[in-house]
Amino acid sequence: MSRPHRATLKALALAGAGALVLAACGGGSDAASGGEYNWGINAELSGATSAYGKTLQQGIQAYVDEVNAAGGINGHKIKLTALDNGGEQSRAAANTTQLATAHRVNVIFGNVLSSNCSAAQPVAVRNKVPLACISAAEHNPYVFNIGPDNARAATPLFEAAKKVTGKSDPKTAFVYLNTLTDLALAKDVQAKAAGAGIQLATAQEIDLMSTDYSSQTAKVVAAKPDVVLISHTGPGLLSVLKGVRAAGIQAPFVWLDGTANLTSLASSTDENVYAMTVYSLVQPDATEEGAKAYINAVKSKIKDSSTLMGLNDGEAVMGYLSAKAYGEAMKACGYPCSGEQLKQQLEKLQTSIPGIVDAFGYTADDHYPFKNWYLYNVVGSKATLTQTLAAGSSS
Repeated sequence: MSRPHRATLKALALAGAGALVLAACGGGSDAASGGEYNWGINAELSGATSAYGKTLQQGIQAYVDEVNAAGGINGHKIKLTALDNGGEQSRAAANTTQLATAHRVNVIFGNVLSSNCSAAQPVAVRNKVPLACISAAEHNPYVFNIGPDNARAATPLFEAAKKVTGKSDPKTAFVYLNTLTDLALAKDVQAKAAGAGIQLATAQEIDLMSTDYSSQTAKVVAAKPDVVLISHTGPGLLSVLKGVRAAGIQAPFVWLDGTANLTSLASSTDENVYAMTVYSLVQPDATEEGAKAYINAVKSKIKDSSTLMGLNDGEAVMGYLSAKAYGEAMKACGYPCSGEQLKQQLEKLQTSIPGIVDAFGYTADDHYPFKNWYLYNVVGSKATLTQTLAAGSSS
């Protein structure tokens, strides 16, 4: 986000998590499933962040259907089982146990919220199952990022601020959520701003569950910034933007990981809003092989698949591209493929999906796959690439 920004939510009473089997055929592990690979989804399919979990599921399902229709991987189809964690840490942990033990999956995708990924980690380590998390706050041998790492984004944000203002030392307001990764980002922004030539006029934290941003917006207005850097959900961005514009400040907004919330800007006419993403936005008329394959795979599963907004809604692209990349690792792993064996292949993975990502891969030392951020000027339903930025490094 970010997406929507991976929050620290309070663990609620554990609710029963029903499994939704999304692709047909057998059950259990590779060895006991009648010749299938077993993949799991543990995502926020209900609750405040369900829009992201559901679109992630759509993207993964699109790849699974695509590869199964072609005969599978190494001649073996994928069985996909999805569990809803409801945005709750306790359910995320319980789901991980169920997927790892009852379903004996090779990999678990999901966890839009970094707190849920953290809750699932001990179970994944104990069962040696890779976790492919949209957002991850801690380093772990079995945790692999499949989404942007906001904690690494300070330097790219600074470069974006300079680009959109045309200044080497822009006076900057920073607005961020109280998620684990955003709190790490805020710490990095405040530590590095002066050294990067950024005049950090104000830094405002907002609770993910809050709907009143008036206090933080007032402080942004009082700072009279040249640029506003914001890491928030779509509604959060629009609320702060509206308040700042109402005060007569026309400073550009740079929205970190904003393209996961791209549809929020569909009715916007503001020409000074920029959104950052870790993949190239898929255009409806794309000619690149990877982008065309994505469009063909998702067109029956998502709304408005003929539009930029529809194709790039939520986590659909992220789900598809990560599933496709993991499919390559699975192919190299062979059959059967244990979680430990898949982990080893993932740490060798280097791939590209033309039209979506030029490079996606991991090493044993770094489980973050993206090399770039892409800065787009977004006006209504149109997005124009402004600059490509290096991904940045973790502190």
